[in-house]
Amino acid sequence: MSQPRSALSVLLDLLGDELRDVIDIGCGAGALEAPLTHAGKRWQGIDPQPAPAAGPSRRQGRAESLPWPDDSFDAAIFVNSLHHVPPAAMADALREAARVTRPHGCVIVVEPKAHGDLSQVIAVVDDETAIRTAARDAVRTSDALTLIDTFGYDRIERFAAFDAFLASLTAADPARAERARRRGADLRARFDRLGHEGPGGIGLDQPMEVHVLAPASGPTP
Repeated sequence: MSQPRSALSVLLDLLGDELRDVIDIGCGAGALEAPLTHAGKRWQGIDPQPAPAAGPSRRQGRAESLPWPDDSFDAAIFVNSLHHVPPAAMADALREAARVTRPHGCVIVVEPKAHGDLSQVIAVVDDETAIRTAARDAVRTSDALTLIDTFGYDRIERFAAFDAFLASLTAADPARAERARRRGADLRARFDRLGHEGPGGIGLDQPMEVHVLAPASGPTP
Protein backbone atom coordinates (compact mmCIF):
# COMPACT_ATOMS: atom_id res chain seq x y z
CA MET A 1 0.00 0.00 0.00
CA SER A 2 1.26 3.48 -0.86
CA GLN A 3 1.46 6.25 1.71
CA PRO A 4 -2.15 6.82 2.89
CA ARG A 5 -3.79 10.16 2.14
CA SER A 6 -6.97 11.92 3.16
CA ALA A 7 -9.72 13.18 0.88
CA LEU A 8 -9.00 16.68 2.19
CA SER A 9 -5.38 16.64 1.03
CA VAL A 10 -6.44 15.38 -2.40
CA LEU A 11 -9.10 18.08 -2.69
CA LEU A 12 -6.73 20.86 -1.66
CA ASP A 13 -4.20 19.76 -4.27
CA LEU A 14 -6.84 19.73 -7.00
CA LEU A 15 -8.56 22.98 -5.99
CA GLY A 16 -5.32 24.93 -5.71
CA ASP A 17 -5.60 28.63 -4.98
CA GLU A 18 -7.86 29.53 -7.90
CA LEU A 19 -10.97 27.42 -7.24
CA ARG A 20 -12.53 29.03 -4.19
CA ASP A 21 -16.32 28.64 -4.34
CA VAL A 22 -17.05 24.97 -3.59
CA ILE A 23 -20.32 23.05 -3.45
CA ASP A 24 -20.06 19.83 -1.43
CA ILE A 25 -22.75 17.48 -2.78
CA GLY A 26 -23.74 14.78 -0.31
CA CYS A 27 -21.86 16.58 2.44
CA GLY A 28 -23.29 14.63 5.38
CA ALA A 29 -23.06 16.72 8.54
CA GLY A 30 -20.57 19.04 6.84
CA ALA A 31 -17.26 17.63 8.05
CA LEU A 32 -15.34 19.32 5.22
CA GLU A 33 -16.75 22.78 5.90
CA ALA A 34 -14.26 23.82 8.61
CA PRO A 35 -11.04 22.57 6.95
CA LEU A 36 -11.97 23.91 3.51
CA THR A 37 -13.02 27.25 4.98
CA HIS A 38 -9.75 27.39 6.90
CA ALA A 39 -7.97 26.80 3.59
CA GLY A 40 -9.65 29.87 2.12
CA LYS A 41 -12.55 28.22 0.32
CA ARG A 42 -16.13 29.45 0.35
CA TRP A 43 -17.97 26.23 1.20
CA GLN A 44 -21.61 25.36 0.74
CA GLY A 45 -23.06 21.90 1.21
CA ILE A 46 -26.19 19.91 0.48
CA ASP A 47 -27.36 16.51 1.72
CA PRO A 48 -30.70 14.67 1.71
CA GLN A 49 -30.44 13.88 5.42
CA PRO A 50 -31.31 16.53 8.04
CA ALA A 51 -28.55 17.87 10.28
CA PRO A 52 -30.13 20.04 13.01
CA ALA A 53 -26.79 21.34 14.28
CA ALA A 54 -25.53 22.37 10.83
CA GLY A 55 -24.91 26.00 9.99
CA PRO A 56 -26.54 28.16 7.31
CA SER A 57 -24.07 27.08 4.62
CA ARG A 58 -25.54 23.56 4.60
CA ARG A 59 -28.89 22.88 2.97
CA GLN A 60 -31.08 19.82 2.91
CA GLY A 61 -31.82 18.64 -0.61
CA ARG A 62 -31.02 16.17 -3.35
CA ALA A 63 -28.06 16.00 -5.71
CA GLU A 64 -30.30 15.70 -8.77
CA SER A 65 -32.08 18.98 -8.02
CA LEU A 66 -29.62 21.58 -6.73
CA PRO A 67 -31.16 24.86 -5.51
CA TRP A 68 -28.51 27.14 -7.03
CA PRO A 69 -28.42 28.99 -10.35
CA ASP A 70 -26.11 28.13 -13.23
CA ASP A 71 -22.38 28.88 -12.83
CA SER A 72 -22.53 29.38 -9.06
CA PHE A 73 -19.33 27.56 -8.09
CA ASP A 74 -15.74 27.06 -9.12
CA ALA A 75 -15.89 23.40 -8.13
CA ALA A 76 -18.45 20.75 -7.25
CA ILE A 77 -17.29 17.82 -5.14
CA PHE A 78 -18.78 14.42 -4.40
CA VAL A 79 -16.82 12.79 -1.57
CA ASN A 80 -17.99 9.21 -0.91
CA SER A 81 -21.46 10.34 -1.92
CA LEU A 82 -22.24 9.61 -5.57
CA HIS A 83 -22.84 5.92 -4.86
CA HIS A 84 -25.52 6.95 -2.35
CA VAL A 85 -27.52 8.59 -5.14
CA PRO A 86 -30.11 6.19 -6.64
CA PRO A 87 -28.63 4.75 -9.86
CA ALA A 88 -31.46 6.15 -11.99
CA ALA A 89 -30.63 9.64 -10.69
CA MET A 90 -26.82 9.54 -10.95
CA ALA A 91 -26.71 11.02 -14.47
CA ASP A 92 -29.00 13.85 -13.37
CA ALA A 93 -26.85 14.49 -10.30
CA LEU A 94 -23.77 14.86 -12.50
CA ARG A 95 -25.66 17.13 -14.91
CA GLU A 96 -26.67 19.31 -11.98
CA ALA A 97 -23.07 19.46 -10.78
CA ALA A 98 -21.99 20.52 -14.29
CA ARG A 99 -24.77 23.12 -14.44
CA VAL A 100 -23.79 24.91 -11.23
CA THR A 101 -20.04 24.76 -12.01
CA ARG A 102 -18.47 27.66 -13.89
CA PRO A 103 -16.88 26.90 -17.29
CA HIS A 104 -13.34 27.26 -15.92
CA GLY A 105 -14.07 25.02 -12.93
CA CYS A 106 -14.14 21.30 -12.27
CA VAL A 107 -16.22 18.51 -10.77
CA ILE A 108 -14.33 16.14 -8.46
CA VAL A 109 -15.78 12.71 -7.66
CA VAL A 110 -14.05 10.76 -4.87
CA GLU A 111 -15.33 7.21 -4.51
CA PRO A 112 -14.24 4.12 -2.58
CA LYS A 113 -13.26 1.17 -4.73
CA ALA A 114 -15.28 -1.99 -4.29
CA HIS A 115 -12.54 -3.77 -2.35
CA GLY A 116 -10.39 -3.13 0.70
CA ASP A 117 -10.78 -3.94 4.37
CA LEU A 118 -13.38 -1.25 5.07
CA SER A 119 -15.49 -2.41 2.14
CA GLN A 120 -15.24 -6.01 3.32
CA VAL A 121 -16.58 -5.06 6.74
CA ILE A 122 -19.41 -2.96 5.30
CA ALA A 123 -20.31 -5.84 2.96
CA VAL A 124 -21.53 -7.86 5.96
CA VAL A 125 -24.64 -5.66 5.92
CA ASP A 126 -24.41 -3.87 2.58
CA ASP A 127 -22.39 -5.17 -0.39
CA GLU A 128 -21.84 -1.98 -2.38
CA THR A 129 -20.00 -3.54 -5.33
CA ALA A 130 -22.88 -3.01 -7.78
CA ILE A 131 -23.74 0.51 -6.66
CA ARG A 132 -20.11 1.66 -6.70
CA THR A 133 -19.73 0.21 -10.19
CA ALA A 134 -22.86 2.13 -11.23
CA ALA A 135 -21.36 5.35 -9.88
CA ARG A 136 -18.12 4.77 -11.75
CA ASP A 137 -20.01 4.05 -14.97
CA ALA A 138 -22.14 7.18 -14.52
CA VAL A 139 -19.02 9.32 -14.24
CA ARG A 140 -17.41 7.78 -17.30
CA THR A 141 -20.51 8.10 -19.48
CA SER A 142 -21.77 11.52 -18.37
CA ASP A 143 -22.98 13.65 -21.27
CA ALA A 144 -22.54 16.84 -19.23
CA LEU A 145 -18.93 16.38 -18.15
CA THR A 146 -15.60 15.66 -19.79
CA LEU A 147 -13.25 13.33 -17.93
CA ILE A 148 -9.88 15.02 -17.41
CA ASP A 149 -8.06 12.63 -15.08
CA THR A 150 -8.52 9.52 -12.95
CA PHE A 151 -6.17 8.37 -10.22
CA GLY A 152 -6.19 6.34 -7.04
CA TYR A 153 -4.92 6.73 -3.52
CA ASP A 154 -5.04 4.75 -0.29
CA ARG A 155 -7.01 5.86 2.74
CA ILE A 156 -7.13 4.54 6.30
CA GLU A 157 -10.41 5.15 8.08
CA ARG A 158 -9.97 5.18 11.85
CA PHE A 159 -12.55 4.54 14.54
CA ALA A 160 -12.20 4.87 18.30
CA ALA A 161 -13.96 1.51 18.72
CA PHE A 162 -16.52 -0.76 17.08
CA ASP A 163 -19.41 1.39 18.30
CA ALA A 164 -17.96 4.41 16.49
CA PHE A 165 -17.72 2.37 13.29
CA LEU A 166 -21.33 1.23 13.72
CA ALA A 167 -22.52 4.82 14.17
CA SER A 168 -20.66 5.88 11.04
CA LEU A 169 -22.07 2.94 9.07
CA THR A 170 -25.67 3.77 9.87
CA ALA A 171 -25.24 7.55 9.56
CA ALA A 172 -24.26 7.14 5.91
CA ASP A 173 -27.39 5.05 5.28
CA PRO A 174 -30.00 4.77 8.06
CA ALA A 175 -31.54 1.76 6.27
CA ARG A 176 -28.51 -0.26 7.37
CA ALA A 177 -29.45 -0.05 11.05
CA GLU A 178 -31.76 -3.09 11.12
CA ARG A 179 -29.38 -5.23 9.05
CA ALA A 180 -26.51 -4.21 11.35
CA ARG A 181 -28.58 -5.27 14.35
CA ARG A 182 -29.36 -8.68 12.81
CA ARG A 183 -25.79 -9.30 11.63
CA GLY A 184 -24.15 -7.67 14.64
CA ALA A 185 -22.01 -10.63 15.68
CA ASP A 186 -20.69 -11.23 12.14
CA LEU A 187 -20.08 -7.51 11.68
CA ARG A 188 -18.12 -7.27 14.92
CA ALA A 189 -16.09 -10.39 14.10
CA ARG A 190 -15.02 -9.06 10.70
CA PHE A 191 -14.27 -5.62 12.14
CA ASP A 192 -12.03 -7.21 14.77
CA ARG A 193 -10.30 -9.44 12.22
CA LEU A 194 -9.53 -6.77 9.60
CA GLY A 195 -9.04 -3.71 11.80
CA HIS A 196 -5.56 -2.77 12.98
CA GLU A 197 -4.57 -0.66 15.97
CA GLY A 198 -2.80 2.62 15.30
CA PRO A 199 -2.64 6.28 16.25
CA GLY A 200 -6.19 7.57 16.48
CA GLY A 201 -7.89 4.22 16.91
CA ILE A 202 -8.64 1.10 14.90
CA GLY A 203 -7.85 1.50 11.21
CA LEU A 204 -9.45 -0.08 8.16
CA ASP A 205 -7.71 0.28 4.80
CA GLN A 206 -9.70 1.52 1.82
CA PRO A 207 -8.40 2.15 -1.73
CA MET A 208 -10.01 5.20 -3.33
CA GLU A 209 -10.53 6.48 -6.86
CA VAL A 210 -10.70 10.12 -7.93
CA HIS A 211 -12.29 11.40 -11.14
CA VAL A 212 -11.59 14.98 -12.20
CA LEU A 213 -14.03 16.35 -14.76
CA ALA A 214 -14.80 19.60 -16.54
CA PRO A 215 -18.20 20.87 -17.66
CA ALA A 216 -18.75 19.84 -21.27
CA SER A 217 -18.73 22.67 -23.80
CA GLY A 218 -22.10 24.08 -24.73
CA PRO A 219 -25.37 23.84 -22.80
CA THR A 220 -25.94 20.71 -20.81
CA PRO A 221 -29.06 18.65 -21.57
